[in-house]
Amino acid sequence: MIGMWHWIRMTIWIVLGLLGMWYGLYVRNAGAGNKFYRIWFVIGIALFGLAAMAHWQVWGKLPKGVRISAIVVIAIGFAVYMTILVRILAQFHEDGGEAEYLIVLGAQVREDGPSVVLTYRLEKAAEYLAKHPKTKCIVSGGQGPNEPTSEAVGMRDYLTAHGVDASRIILEDKSTDTSENLKYCLELLPSADTRVAVITNNFHMYRALGIAQKCGYGDVVGVGADSKLSYLPHNLTREVVGVLKDILMGNMKIH
Repeated sequence: MIGMWHWIRMTIWIVLGLLGMWYGLYVRNAGAGNKFYRIWFVIGIALFGLAAMAHWQVWGKLPKGVRISAIVVIAIGFAVYMTILVRILAQFHEDGGEAEYLIVLGAQVREDGPSVVLTYRLEKAAEYLAKHPKTKCIVSGGQGPNEPTSEAVGMRDYLTAHGVDASRIILEDKSTDTSENLKYCLELLPSADTRVAVITNNFHMYRALGIAQKCGYGDVVGVGADSKLSYLPHNLTREVVGVLKDILMGNMKIH
């Protein structure tokens, strides 16, 4: 007979599963330009599965070896996730000061202008360039299949509309991801040891600087832009996966 504790556990898993599904829909409706929002549906389904296991009391019926293996895998996954997350959070508020060149990393551009993520970066870039009038700016990003123009052109148009002289802006409009952003921008610098500041959102800073170091930048610092709080769980989860992927592929240095 199922006791009160089993009903409580089952209810908790169902509620969390529904929240996961709702959050996935919330992120999808934001039009982020990628399919990673599906992870929240996967999480929701997994939580519903835990509710079913609680209802049918499956866990206690599994062989001891299976239960131990499952706990070990979950513990290792959680430890890796938290280790990467702590490193990401540690660089949330980077502000490296003045540099010869500023690199603004691209994100989705829509028909009505920059996405929310990119707008935060551009606002920070306009503020930085006003404060440091001698700094040149490289805007980096190609054109995706769901974009009306290259991200670099969209960023240039935004910055010039907000008072930045077009003569200070250099376009890199071929890249398709962060690794290519920084690789192609390096080719536009006078030398690899030129002091460079990279602007990206706070959640993306750790990965961006790690990739820059791997690409061969000799003097690179970060300038963190804000991000929308309601999307932060999604962005952080996506970044943890991105960091793990880039480390395994040899695209970034652990720092």
